[in-house]
Amino acid sequence: MSGPKVVRIVTREELIDICQGHLARVDAALDRWIRVGQRNDCVDEAAIAAARGRRDKLAALIAADRFMDLQKQAPLEEQFLGDDLEHRLAQAASAQAASRSRDRLAAEASAAVLSALRRTGSPIDAGLEKGLLRGDAEATSRALLALAPSSRQTLDRELAEKLRPGESTRSFAEWLATSAQEEPDPALARIALRIAQIRQIDPSAVRPDWHERLADAQSAARGRRNLLVDALEVETGRGLTVARERADALAALEATVAQARAAGIDADAWLESIDALSVDEVRTRIAAAEVALQEQRKSVAVAASRKALLSALGDLGYELSEGMVTAWATEGRLVLRSGSRPDYGVEVSGADRVQMKPVAFERGGVGPDAARDRDAETIWCGDVSRLQATLSEQGGALQIERALPIGAVPLKRVAIATNGDETRASAPTLKSKSLR
Repeated sequence: MSGPKVVRIVTREELIDICQGHLARVDAALDRWIRVGQRNDCVDEAAIAAARGRRDKLAALIAADRFMDLQKQAPLEEQFLGDDLEHRLAQAASAQAASRSRDRLAAEASAAVLSALRRTGSPIDAGLEKGLLRGDAEATSRALLALAPSSRQTLDRELAEKLRPGESTRSFAEWLATSAQEEPDPALARIALRIAQIRQIDPSAVRPDWHERLADAQSAARGRRNLLVDALEVETGRGLTVARERADALAALEATVAQARAAGIDADAWLESIDALSVDEVRTRIAAAEVALQEQRKSVAVAASRKALLSALGDLGYELSEGMVTAWATEGRLVLRSGSRPDYGVEVSGADRVQMKPVAFERGGVGPDAARDRDAETIWCGDVSRLQATLSEQGGALQIERALPIGAVPLKRVAIATNGDETRASAPTLKSKSLR
């Protein structure tokens, strides 16, 4: 197939740009992983060092021209950082919710013991009283020992009934020793976990009354308890969904902005006042950044591919003139003459997709014998293969997307003036081999 061809030219510069964009997304994900993880005490220095080491290995792939490996591995690392952070946050939220539940139960127990001590009328040590007010477990145990045996037995039953309905035969001391291993109420545990998860994402999104209402639900009568739980289920469920959607949108914006900056775009405006943005506004900024990024990449890739193709054609003996890259961009197409076959040349046109086709020159309506056109196309076939090899050696590629066979269409005739200037196509005067 040596007739007109539509090709996609990939340059080393374009591949590096793409890879730098992938690495920038990894950097954004890593920054978020560290920032959010440290804020919630779920990543340590060893984990951070390991993550940074993996990032440096990715950067080394670019330096080694292993562009395909980078394009495969970088998205996997970005996904891993997101999944790992989610896992770490889930574990931390579960621990925080369980700890808060234990603290609340311990505070209730301490308050009950303090009340029993006050009923005895005996003086209470100031330090012990402060400990009980704090819900300190050690103070609670000391206070129990200070009570008379009969009072301890009565309090044991009261606490057992209050803290574990249906288990009044078990003493408070036994409950205190085993409560940490027992399963909490599923609905209350789920709500407590959601509150902890929302706090991890955005502390300001946690309503001040949620914990108080959750504590009320623990000891409320069945009817009121169900109302409290149902309301909290709806509110915390909606709150967690909104918080996660916004966090995901902000993470996506940070990743896209990082790519844009890596491509040389001034992206500061897209990060202005992001704390005050709604999810829809964040998504609007993401879309705008992606459009700007694609336009920038296309512009850079087109300029690089034109320069690389013309340089490679020059190496094959096609005559170049100064300013040809600019002329191609301005006129949309360009015609080059073969130095070894002055009656023939090649026309290139297009931007991200380039059409290349052999042409024949004629002056005053007179050109080469049409019988030679087939040979010219055959020679052009060899030139295309050499173009592919040259661009491959430079770290790029010439990908043929569509091609017509030899003789499928008549060879285009390009009229040129007697001084060598083309009259049917815009082409600068052929001079020395230099590009701009």
